[in-house]
Amino acid sequence: MAKSKNSSQHNQAKKAHKNGIKKPKTHRYPSLKGTDPKFRRNHRHALHGTMRAL
Repeated sequence: MAKSKNSSQHNQAKKAHKNGIKKPKTHRYPSLKGTDPKFRRNHRHALHGTMRAL
């Protein structure tokens, strides 16, 4: 029985760069979902305080 082909990287880099390798889009305000609840509560009050100060 013939040996099976393991892998081939031929042409893969060209295909990947054809439309450019993109960086993932970064969001201005990342979600606080899953963060420490104590931190989120304090953060909410801190934001309110800075709004009043302005």
